Amino acid sequence: MSYQNLDGKVCLRYNILAAAIASVTSMSATAASHNHEDTTKLDTVVVSASVIGNSQIDDVKEYPGARTVIDKSHLEKTAAQSIDMALQSVPGIKVQDESGTGVLPNISVRGLKASRSGHAQFLMDGVPLTLAPYGHTGQSIFPATLSMLDRIDIVRGGAAVQYGPNNVGGVINLVTKPIPDVWQTEISNRLTVFEGGDTPLNDLYLRTGGWLNDTLALQLEGNFLNGESFREHSDTEVKNYQAKVQWLVSDSQELQAFIQRYDADTQMPGALSPDDYEQDRHQSKRPYDEYQGESTRWSVKYLQDLDLAGGAEFEIMTFGHRSERFFQWGFNNAGGHWADPALPSTLVRTSPREFSVYGIEPKLAVFVDGTSVTQNWIIGARYVNEDIDYKLTQTPIAGGVTAVPRDWHLDTDAYAGYVSNEIGLFNDALKITPGLRYERVDMSFKDLGQESQADNEVTEWLPGLTVAYHFNDQWLGYANAQKSLRAPQIAYIRGLGEEGSELAWNYELGARYTQGTTSFNAALYRIDFKDQLQWQSATQTFDNIGKTLHQGLELSARYVPVFLPALSVGASYNYLDATLEEEGANKGNQLPDTSKHQLSWDATYAFTGFDTTLSGFYFSEAYSDNANTSEEDASGATGKVPSYMVWNFNLGTDLYKSEASTLRMNLAVSNLFEEDYYFRGIDTSPVGRYPAPGRSYTLDINYQF
Repeated sequence: MSYQNLDGKVCLRYNILAAAIASVTSMSATAASHNHEDTTKLDTVVVSASVIGNSQIDDVKEYPGARTVIDKSHLEKTAAQSIDMALQSVPGIKVQDESGTGVLPNISVRGLKASRSGHAQFLMDGVPLTLAPYGHTGQSIFPATLSMLDRIDIVRGGAAVQYGPNNVGGVINLVTKPIPDVWQTEISNRLTVFEGGDTPLNDLYLRTGGWLNDTLALQLEGNFLNGESFREHSDTEVKNYQAKVQWLVSDSQELQAFIQRYDADTQMPGALSPDDYEQDRHQSKRPYDEYQGESTRWSVKYLQDLDLAGGAEFEIMTFGHRSERFFQWGFNNAGGHWADPALPSTLVRTSPREFSVYGIEPKLAVFVDGTSVTQNWIIGARYVNEDIDYKLTQTPIAGGVTAVPRDWHLDTDAYAGYVSNEIGLFNDALKITPGLRYERVDMSFKDLGQESQADNEVTEWLPGLTVAYHFNDQWLGYANAQKSLRAPQIAYIRGLGEEGSELAWNYELGARYTQGTTSFNAALYRIDFKDQLQWQSATQTFDNIGKTLHQGLELSARYVPVFLPALSVGASYNYLDATLEEEGANKGNQLPDTSKHQLSWDATYAFTGFDTTLSGFYFSEAYSDNANTSEEDASGATGKVPSYMVWNFNLGTDLYKSEASTLRMNLAVSNLFEEDYYFRGIDTSPVGRYPAPGRSYTLDINYQF
């Protein structure tokens, strides 16, 4: 594919989503290199059919909204051990670490609920990652591992028209490693030893791939995680396989394909009572809690350049997955809170769930270069079908009959259409992009245990507008406004009421400076999140009555001194005022688990072949309930969560490097000063203090050849 210059700017055609099965085979690297050199001469440049482009760092400079791209170099230098750990440094994102291994991240964006990352729109290479994009947005299977990623793109504003639903907080795109130009094999092993842990956590990653001939590229990957985190009852095993293919069908046509198999099995240590936490924060009092998940995911994408005057591209993507997940946890029905870790469990509950999802999304991008105005149209549609089996069982520990309190099924057909037009004025100094998205969601709910059925239809028009103005080559000002939705979840549908979408208006106003490796961004943001579904015990229904307001300021900067180019310094700050707005005694109170102040920083200094990086993050105190209770109760269910500050250190060097191969080593210490901090209970263990990881030591060896 060749490159086509559009008004002095080169647009990459697409984000490599692709993928394919590749055998580990012996072949001539010289021949592979020669084949791909011939291939690149055929490359075609076209209009990008994605508003977030290729999720490269360079895409951030022109983007009309708050956005952060973390590349693999930064992931390595900041001693990130998992995806959720990597996201800790992004302004506006807060993570509740449940496992210490990254298997079940709980990620909050700008104060939205963190539990199972259900209010975060995750994509992998542009494909929805969640179990069910409409009916079950919680990431109770998270089929992604850090070692397989090339970079992470966090778009916090301006992308709702094209990427929906559940994008109130923006979009997080996990970009996997692309197929290399020359056949390459990679072997890496990351060994982490936790203070207080028994068995080290080992992360083995294997990859091989490249171009087989002028038109066909293949890649195969495997990632294997085994061991324990820093606590008892945390044994973890993860197997993640991915395969990719990229086929240049002709000079103007391309086919990309991807398939993945993900299996996870982990024990869950759970929360501790305050007394048990003070006695030994590494112990576990939840012996019945565990989790298994498996998922087979795939996608196929076809792209074609169209012979139009300004340039155009048509693409059609299909995707789907079949997934199963299983949680088991202890439940106390003999008095006191059912999840109090100081009380013995009397029942074992399980929640087996099965998901079958299929989607198809065609879209067309057309660039029109007028005399004084440029236009970049994107027109698309999407259909998604979801089948969800949702069960809950409970079995007495002392023996007895297993009961099935819930046996539900949800079948969803979702239809969406969207259009946007980036209008460039004054030689593209000013870009105005109006857009509109239409969502129709047809849900059929069946309570198999009660032999009842309910149908629910949701339709919404979701407008959006972004504006960007280039003051000069370095400064960009931007503003955006967009309407977003989260469809009713299967857990909210009872067939007794009319459950509608949860709706939000998002606003941003900001400016960005970019000059070489130096950058600065400032953004004011506001999320007016209304119509949230809340349980009404009087009617036994979920009603759209919840209201929250999220507003704040994000600042981020990176600086490389001209007089000391070996030094790179980065920092960010987020101020968040997230409050309850529905009428009642708690109106105006701070939302649970939200910190008003967040800081992150990193400084890297390179000398005599070594890179040394000191990084960290700080979160101010938070409340754990809507009433903003300050004093901790005996069970640890309520009370303030203290502030915490964590420092990390990394030392990296190339042990060997040639034109064809590199052997690199990184030594890292996470939580360098052994900060003792915790969260409140999470999901299946919602009462008590949930310990965060203490100090750990990591040795990472990576060999590419």
